[in-house]
Formats: sequence, structure tokens, C-alpha cells
Amino acid sequence: MPQSPSTEDRYGLSEQESRALCMRVLNSSKAEHVRVQVQSGWRGFTRVATNRITTSGGSEDVSVRIVSVFGKRLASIQTNSLDDASLEAAVRKSEELARIAPENPEYMPELGSQQYVPVSAYYDATGQMTPDARAQAAAYAIEKAQQSQTVAAGYLDVRAGTRAIATSNDLFAYQQATGVSSTLTIRTPDGTSSGWAGDHANNWANIETERIAEDAVRKCNDWRGKTALDPGKYTIILEPTAMGMLMFRMSRVFDARRADEGRSYFSKPGGNNKIGERIFSTRVTLRSDPAMEDAETAPFTNDGQPINSRDWVENGVLKNLSYSRFWAEKKGKDALPAPSNLAMVGGNDSLEDMIQSTQRGVLITRFWYIRGLNPRTISYTGLTRDGTFLIENGKISRPVNNFRFNQSLAELLKNIEMIGPSVQVAASENSSVSMPIIVPAVKVRDFTLASVSDAI
Repeated sequence: MPQSPSTEDRYGLSEQESRALCMRVLNSSKAEHVRVQVQSGWRGFTRVATNRITTSGGSEDVSVRIVSVFGKRLASIQTNSLDDASLEAAVRKSEELARIAPENPEYMPELGSQQYVPVSAYYDATGQMTPDARAQAAAYAIEKAQQSQTVAAGYLDVRAGTRAIATSNDLFAYQQATGVSSTLTIRTPDGTSSGWAGDHANNWANIETERIAEDAVRKCNDWRGKTALDPGKYTIILEPTAMGMLMFRMSRVFDARRADEGRSYFSKPGGNNKIGERIFSTRVTLRSDPAMEDAETAPFTNDGQPINSRDWVENGVLKNLSYSRFWAEKKGKDALPAPSNLAMVGGNDSLEDMIQSTQRGVLITRFWYIRGLNPRTISYTGLTRDGTFLIENGKISRPVNNFRFNQSLAELLKNIEMIGPSVQVAASENSSVSMPIIVPAVKVRDFTLASVSDAI
């Protein structure tokens, strides 16, 4: 568990320092309303390529974003120059721009004081992580690659710091947080085979460096000598990372306005939305919670709205959609922020059970270059990558070529047949710290592998 947030040797401004910086801006402002956002902390990274550490570094910074408001005209300025003259100049510039900005008809007044759920998101194992610890993790991956006569490329991203928001209406919010992402790609020297593994957490103690290296090497070796497989609709087993990369996109679709305006899968014919209707398999429950252990997020939005735990889908039934403050007022609803993390409730089916139950299907490690196609069907396209295998008669029979997929995530969530235990995964494509995503491996039917890809 994270330790007390009062620890003094942590990265980022303390609550008292953040409040004082916010007050300097608020006291200087001549705008009708003002919002101040303060980000402070440290980011470190280590990059591996061609079986050596190529770059490693870190930086500390404090940045202030000032949003000045006159009526419904607003503008923002960001600066990391915090002396009195520079900060005052930034305040004046934001006011100057706000006065000439076009009106925003959907602007909502700045919030006053709010109540937030307590969230301890700063893990000292991450905040106190040294360059040597990152180097040791990289060295283990390099050693495993050299032993297997393969080539390692990886990225380790670490962040630790604080965030604060204040408004001229007496709102103040503050949080300390850490995050770490570790990913590794292993390739054969001729570049014809590739394997990948990774982890994402707030707590460095939960990053499994040895497993990452061993899994990536194993996947690379298993994918050697890949063979041809035709595109088509297949029973698919998605490893947790593959599922997580799709659910990362799913986290963005629970928007009431798009549904009410007929632009979403959650739109109801004739108007309104599908809240209360069964839309997915009864196996599907999706929820978010800023206090989720080792996947904690800020309990407030960029404008200071409280974020609380929420079920978005429960046993296949749509329970909630997010409402912006503007749309909530228009519809007579309570404002509800979008998910800040996303977890899919897991089951008891092991990956081995899924494979053994499959007469003919495809096992997918992860995806790449995922892009949206149609919001009305929550459809995406992308490429399989770093380990794609044919399953026949309950066993992995051979490695196969990669594919481009075209798939409705709504149909995917309807067609789930088996679900494994949920784990946190590195769900972003750029290997950096991102929204926490906790998902299981799943077995689904009728997944569309649309065409063969020659990509590795």
C-alpha cells in the first residue's frame, strides 16, 4: 500500500506549496473568474535498443496553466517561469487573450469547493526508484536476449509528482501520484520474428521485470518460422494486453451527449440513449474507481469535478454514461465525468483452458496502430503484432502471419465465451505511463481478421 502522503522527500510540490502558488495567481488576476492548474514532479526513462542502453535520463519541472474568463470568453496560458514578474506576465497575457476570444456558448461557471474521495496514489517504491534500478531491469532484458541470440528493444517510463487545481470560487484540489510502464520487444537478428511483453502500474514493486524478459524471448522464439493463414472470421483468444488495448479505446465511448444526439452505439432509435438496456454479454462488467489499488487516479477532473467509483456496464446492462456539466444542465441530469481508469471484471478461465476448448482459432498477443472506424458500432481497425498463433484441436499448432483486423468492440463484447482473471496491462501504443487498464484474457467468436499483413 502507498505510504502517508505527508512524506517530505517526495517529488513535486507539497500541498502547502501548491496552494501558495495557486494563490499567487488568483491574487494577481483581474479576470471575472480564473482557474489555476499546477503540475509538478519528476519523470525518468531508460531506453534499450540493439542490446544496449542507448539513453537514460530524468527531469523535474513545475508548470502552471492559467485560465482567465470574462463572461463566456476564456483563454489559457501555460508557463514554468515562476518568478513574480514572469507569473504576472502570464496572468496578464491570459486575460488579454480571453478578452478577444470568441464566446464559448457551452462554458460553465468555475466550480466552488468540492468533496473528493481520499486516494493515495503515490508509491515510494516508484518515487524513490533510481537510475541504477532502471539499469538493472534493462540489463536483465539484455542478458536474456543475448543468451537467446536475439535483440532487445525496450522502454521504461517512470513518473512521480503532484497535481493541484484552484479556482476563484474557492475550489482547491490536490493529489500526489506515481506511475511506471515497462515494455520490451525481442526480435531475431534477421528481423523475421518478434515477441513482446510489458507491465503497467503505479507501484514499481509490481512490475515483473523477469517475467517481462522471459515472456518476450519466449514469444519471439515461438513465432519463428511463421506460416500463412487466410483472413476471415475466427474464434479469437485475446491475451490481456490485446484486450486491454481495445478496452483503452472503449473507455472513451461512454458519452451521453453523443448517444443522445444519435452519434453513438449507445443511441436509441428515435432519440435518447440505451441506459438500462442489455447491450453486451452478461459476462461483461466494466467499472472505474479512482481509488482502485495500484491503478489509482486523481479523484477530480481538470476543472475540479469529483470523480467517484462507477459501474458503466453491469452484467451486460448499460448502467451509466458520462455527462459534461453543460450537457447535464441541458438534460436536467447530474454531471458525471468520464472514466479515469477502466476495469473489466474477470473470471476463472485460464489461458490454457481457452486454448484447450478451441477447435480452430487464433491467439493474439497484442495490437498496433489501432484507429477508429465507426462510432455508431464502436468499430476499430489495427494490426496484430509480436506473436500470432493458430490453434487447432485444443493446441497451438503453428505461428502465423499478422493480420489487419476490422472489428466492432460492441460485437466483441457480445460474443465473449470465456474470461480469465483480470490484470493491469500496458495498454497504450507508445509504451508510456497512461490510463490504468485492468482486463482479463478473453475468448470471443466471430472476430474479423480482414486481411493479411506483412508487418512483423
